[in-house]
Amino acid sequence: MRPDRGIDLDLQNQREQIQSWKLNGRLSITSEKESGTVTFRWSQDDEAYLMSFIAPLGQGTFALRGGEEDGVYLLTAKNQILHADNAETLLQQTVGWHVPVGGFRYWVRGLPEPGVDMVNQQVDEHGRITEMQQADWNISIKRYMDVDGLDLPAKIFMHNDHVKLKLIIQTWDRNP
Repeated sequence: MRPDRGIDLDLQNQREQIQSWKLNGRLSITSEKESGTVTFRWSQDDEAYLMSFIAPLGQGTFALRGGEEDGVYLLTAKNQILHADNAETLLQQTVGWHVPVGGFRYWVRGLPEPGVDMVNQQVDEHGRITEMQQADWNISIKRYMDVDGLDLPAKIFMHNDHVKLKLIIQTWDRNP
C-alpha cells in the first residue's frame, strides 16, 4: 500500500459504467450460529438482479430476485416464494444471513457504495481499493482479475461484528 497515492479515478469511472454483469463463484458465510459455503451466481441488468445460492450435496438452492418496483423475491429450497421490500430483511428473516446486498452491488466492482460514509480506505500501487469500511462493514479486496482489460475484484472479504463473508469470483462477464 502506498499512502501517497489515491484512487485511480479513471479506473473508478470505468467500473461505475458497468451496470450489467454475470459472475460465478463461491460464497462462504460464517456467523455466530452457523457457517457454510455455497456456489454463487449473480446476474445484474441495471437495477434488476438475480442471485442464486446453491448449497452442496443437494441441500437446496435459493434464488433472490430484486431491483424491481414490487420489491424482492426469494425462491427457497422448498420452492416457496417469499416477498419483502428489501433483500437484507428477506435474507435475514428466511435463511438467517445478514448480507449487505445494497453495498455488495458496488463492492463487487471495487467501488464504495454511494451516499454511505467510507472510512479507513486503502489503495494499492495501481490505485485500486484494497480496504474500506462502510456502515458497519469492513471490506477487503484481496485480489483483482483482468476482465476484458479492466481489473475487477476476484476475492472479497467482508465482515462486521456478527458475520463474515468471503466471495471468491471465478468468472466475470461484464458484457452479458
